[in-house]
Amino acid sequence: MYAPPSRYDVTVTVSRDQDGQLPDPVAFAVAADEAAWRRSASIVSAHLDDRIISIVTVHAPNRYAAVTVARAVVSDALGIAPHQPAMPAPRRRPRHRRPPESGARSALPLTVSGSRSR
Repeated sequence: MYAPPSRYDVTVTVSRDQDGQLPDPVAFAVAADEAAWRRSASIVSAHLDDRIISIVTVHAPNRYAAVTVARAVVSDALGIAPHQPAMPAPRRRPRHRRPPESGARSALPLTVSGSRSR
């Protein structure tokens, strides 16, 4: 039986890393908005002293898919928004370089919880 996707609100909390740093709030907000747009989701974030709380709204077939998309949105935003101010990207990347490994992204702890909206 086919069930249309439901709307899920997934809360993702990002705590400080071991250095006690969080990404720049403006850079994180811009990167998170772009990452959410690429995945047909929306995101609202609150930046506190010791954490970032984001609510990602996703249309998905089930909760597990919604959590996966929400984590991907926040992870992409953390990978794009470094701890230091962003440097402009070079015009051409040399062909001999490999793209960064997935483990090279920010290692900030993520906490996820979700709820289903109607």
